[in-house]
Amino acid sequence: MEDNNQFKRLLDRDISPSERSILNTISKRRELWKSLKNFLDSNYDFQPELKFFGKKYGWCNRYRRKGKTLCVVFPETNAFTVLVVLGKHEIRQFSNMASEFNENTRNVFENTHQYFDGKWMYKRVLNNSDLEDVKPLIKIKKKSAKDRNRFKNLGRIS
Repeated sequence: MEDNNQFKRLLDRDISPSERSILNTISKRRELWKSLKNFLDSNYDFQPELKFFGKKYGWCNRYRRKGKTLCVVFPETNAFTVLVVLGKHEIRQFSNMASEFNENTRNVFENTHQYFDGKWMYKRVLNNSDLEDVKPLIKIKKKSAKDRNRFKNLGRIS
């Protein structure tokens, strides 16, 4: 079991972190952070918004467009956590493809409380396997532009 004290977040509301200070905080996980940002930038038209999420959660990058949140990314000491809120439909999708996720992600899903509006899944990213599980979680939430175009093109007759 992880010691959550080792994954300290940026909790000082008065100090808005720069990208450099975020990268220094996540330290060993900066390549994973950059890979997630590249994935989000190349697949979605959502801009990250630096936001203070509250005294318990601290600073984050919230990916939001037209009032809809895709995901929220919280930098932490030597890690980062991605929040993806899965609605009822997305929960069924995850359940149908659960075997495609690593054991840790399946445990996070099983141990996340189901609210009326869905599950608020907080997935900590510590390695490439975790990152590769976050990407399809986000795709469950919203198909990427590439996936939407591919499905559109499949319906066309050449």
